[in-house]
Amino acid sequence: MDAPENIPLKEAVDRGLIPCASCGARGAGVRKVGDKDYLLCEKCARGGGAWIWVLAGLTFAVVALVVLLLRMRSPDVHTPDEALPPPPSRATEVEPWVKESDKLLKQGRFRELRERTQELLDKMPEQGFLNMTMGRCLMNLGANDEAIPYLLVALKSEHKANASLFLGMAYKKIGHAVQALPLLEKQFGADPAGHGELAELYIDLERYDDALRLLTDLSDRAGLWARHRALVYSGKADEAAKLLEGRDPDEVASLRAGQLREEGDFAGAQKIIDAQTAKVPAGSPVWFQLRRSERQLAIEAGDLPRLDAVAASFDADKDRQTQAEGACARAIGHLLAGRLEPAKAAGWEFLAKYGKEASTLRNERMMMRHLVGELKAADLEAEAKLLSRFHANDLLWYLALVTGDRPRAEQALAATPGHNFPYHAIQRLLKK
Repeated sequence: MDAPENIPLKEAVDRGLIPCASCGARGAGVRKVGDKDYLLCEKCARGGGAWIWVLAGLTFAVVALVVLLLRMRSPDVHTPDEALPPPPSRATEVEPWVKESDKLLKQGRFRELRERTQELLDKMPEQGFLNMTMGRCLMNLGANDEAIPYLLVALKSEHKANASLFLGMAYKKIGHAVQALPLLEKQFGADPAGHGELAELYIDLERYDDALRLLTDLSDRAGLWARHRALVYSGKADEAAKLLEGRDPDEVASLRAGQLREEGDFAGAQKIIDAQTAKVPAGSPVWFQLRRSERQLAIEAGDLPRLDAVAASFDADKDRQTQAEGACARAIGHLLAGRLEPAKAAGWEFLAKYGKEASTLRNERMMMRHLVGELKAADLEAEAKLLSRFHANDLLWYLALVTGDRPRAEQALAATPGHNFPYHAIQRLLKK
């Protein structure tokens, strides 16, 4: 979701509301790639070397798109307020178009670009660069599922290389690691700038040794998080804990709390969360990261009053997607307490506040759609087969929770790597 226009840029950045100009995730800041400034998240800034050539390629596609759009306009249509410069009459005049396209990308004006592209796609649905551009716009708007069909079309065109990269990233973002891996291995296998993306895929596929070989740069939170995760799930808990020593508490509080939660030390995990929460500004990105850690902890511990308190903290935010997180947390709390009808009401609230195309809370959206009757259990089971176990176990646990079916709980436990969330919640279901 775009940051509200009436919020100052600095406040929007501090609150983590700005979408990344590369991946579309919220939490972007102004970061330098090469000699230019971009609105990027930490992960994409780290991989800037891999992404900058893709942005350049997309700029070329945008130039071609707008040229074609103007050529297709009826000559009697007057558009005095055209946002882009006049069409170039010779090669030396192309530069203004490139600059304007680059500005649209850097400003995050993806909706505008999407509308322009759709006009042409209606007439030429198989054009490679149009499908490439549409897929790219949708990804930056957080609609990764919607982007995939366009990228598949672009994959059959002369834009195959770029389409392959973005298609791999789209599959990765929706948890389809098996489909993403061959595409991103081809793009990033020999490029250190993309090793972080590959390592995360290897972790999702439980290839921890392969991931650890790539995770040598721990200068940012993404690299630290991935290496810690790989160590924990490869059975090296002590080494994982040692990795966090001496690091910025803002970086490691949620990781330390998560490790204790998985070990069953709920009180110790809560102590870490409470201590760090007291040190950070309410509503800051770190504060929300701690709330999400606390949400997982409350579910695992079966602490419903604390889960309600976390949901209320999300409700109080101005961002509707954050409010949707609160509604989802409340729905889960009602289900844990056996209150189906209030859970359904919270599910409808989630769907009313969460974008229909957004993929950020993809599993949660599927759960809430099932809860209110828009999806069947078979839909979630079919999706679970496409997801890595780190994502599939969430859907399977939810189905066990909402149906009270013990075989589903056993299936969820079998699909859980190590003590990954919601391991302890699944165990509680099996003890009933």
